[in-house]
Amino acid sequence: VLLLLARSAEALAELAAELRAGPATGSDTGSGTGLRVQCVAADLGCEEGLRRAGAALRELLQDASFGRLLLVNNAGSLGDISKSFLDLTDLEEINTYFSFNISSALCLTSTALRAFGARPGCSRTVVNISSLCALEPFRSWALYCSGKAAREMLFRVLALEEPGVRVLNYAPG
Repeated sequence: VLLLLARSAEALAELAAELRAGPATGSDTGSGTGLRVQCVAADLGCEEGLRRAGAALRELLQDASFGRLLLVNNAGSLGDISKSFLDLTDLEEINTYFSFNISSALCLTSTALRAFGARPGCSRTVVNISSLCALEPFRSWALYCSGKAAREMLFRVLALEEPGVRVLNYAPG
């Protein structure tokens, strides 16, 4: 089962249909992949969306037949990169940014790992999509760079605290 989570229900439905159909082969058979895909439209930038996503994870992961958990944390935003460090004076804007980019990943990862539990013979893997910006500063990217650095450290702590969970901080490109 693949659980897809994003803000847009329409985009989720399109992606789910694509995944169920499988790769384009040029044939008209439409055999599909047999992949079960569930979609949850939720805005992780607000508490209600985070609650909805957490409830969906808890419900789905109750199924004891699952032998593997693979969680990919890819949700995030760049923020307003037109602002330099000295322009960042609005506490609500800053808190909203960090809530979405850090707190939601922490809450969803903790929820998923608790719901799945440490099942004998089962694997648990968590992937955090990171960036060079977690390591290198870029002008006008104070929020993004600090958010990526904080997220990367969160997942390093997870790896230290939970040796039975494979944790990967992956910075593509």
